[in-house]
Amino acid sequence: MVHALEEIRRLLKPGGCLIDIHPIREAKLIKVHHGNKILFAEPDPSYCGEDIKKAEEALAQVIQCGLFITERDDQFDLPIYASSVAELQDFFAEIEAYDDSPKDETVEARMMELFTRVGEIMKTTGNEVEVAYHERARITRLNPNPRQ
Repeated sequence: MVHALEEIRRLLKPGGCLIDIHPIREAKLIKVHHGNKILFAEPDPSYCGEDIKKAEEALAQVIQCGLFITERDDQFDLPIYASSVAELQDFFAEIEAYDDSPKDETVEARMMELFTRVGEIMKTTGNEVEVAYHERARITRLNPNPRQ
C-alpha cells in the first residue's frame, strides 16, 4: 500500500491533494431503527480489521517519512439503511461479489442467526422500522510535502 501512495503522490498535478476515505478499525454494527429509537444494535460478526490496519499503517508511514502532510482529518458516520433483512443481505452480496476468499462457516452461521433475530424484531415491531449497517469512517486530506 505504501508503494501505491508513493505512486499517487508522483501522479498528482501541482496543487493536487489526496483524499483518503476508509473505515475506522472498529466493528461495524447492525442496527434496527424504529423512528428515532434504536431497538437493537449488535456488531457484525464477519468484521475483520486487518485490511483497515494495513491501510492506516501505510498512511502513517508516508506521513512519517514526509511524503505527505495532513491538512485535515475527520470522522463521520456511514449508515446504510434497508427496509428489510433481504435488502440488507442483497447489499452484502453486492459488496462481496468479487471477494473470492474462503468463507468462515462459523462466521456465516453467526451472521445468519443475527439476520434471523433482526428479521423477527422487524416483523414484531411493525411499520416504520428499518435495519442499518453502521460504520464509522475517516476522511483525510493529504498534501504532497513540497520538500520531498
